[in-house]
Amino acid sequence: MVSDDPRPRRDHAAASPARGATPRARRHDAALHRILDQATALVAAHGLDGLSMARLADAVDYTPGALYRYVDSKDALLSLLVQRVLGDVAAALAAALAALPPGAPVIARVLALVDAYRAFAAREPHRAGLLALTIAEPRVLLVRAEHAAPAATAAVAALRPLAEALAAAADAGELTAGSPVDRAVCVFALVQGLLPLTKLGRVAPAALDVARLAADGACALLVGWGATPTLVEAARAARAPQPGGSPS
Repeated sequence: MVSDDPRPRRDHAAASPARGATPRARRHDAALHRILDQATALVAAHGLDGLSMARLADAVDYTPGALYRYVDSKDALLSLLVQRVLGDVAAALAAALAALPPGAPVIARVLALVDAYRAFAAREPHRAGLLALTIAEPRVLLVRAEHAAPAATAAVAALRPLAEALAAAADAGELTAGSPVDRAVCVFALVQGLLPLTKLGRVAPAALDVARLAADGACALLVGWGATPTLVEAARAARAPQPGGSPS
């Protein structure tokens, strides 16, 4: 069962200092980690509208002026939060691809990425929830280009492995020709749309097994894009189990 502890874990993607960084740079990085951790916890507890610089300053025991030395606005803060989560998603996806056995069908990469993203959301519900909130929010949250552009770049980088896997499968003749970007967006939308059902799945696990539904849905898309059922089954068998639910 996934913990409901709103305190996010410290991960690699938030401005880790280079080897040989000065003590001052290391202190700055540690403080920024703590600020981002507390900001994530505030979003988990109060939603995006409940995240304010004043409330965050109280949470980290800084004066507002001291906090602004690390992040100069709420938009800058939100951009950093999104970049950090997406960086850790990208690392989880890369690890899933590395775990595939040699000789696995190319489309196994697609299913491994689906599993990895869903498992990340299961391990890190509050951090994944932050992404979900930013996607679902109808308002434009990052108005200024200097804040929106890095977050958009991180989002493209996180989706790139899926698009590349779909393109490679088409090149290998496992799928028919088609836009890998469009297909990647469809697969992502499927998995992202299922994630909110995780809570309901705790009371109705047989009907709402998100791991199984995500895998079944991705397989249905792959068959629709030309994969044979036999190849899809071989791809399913090649995936490594993921924390937060084994692949089905």
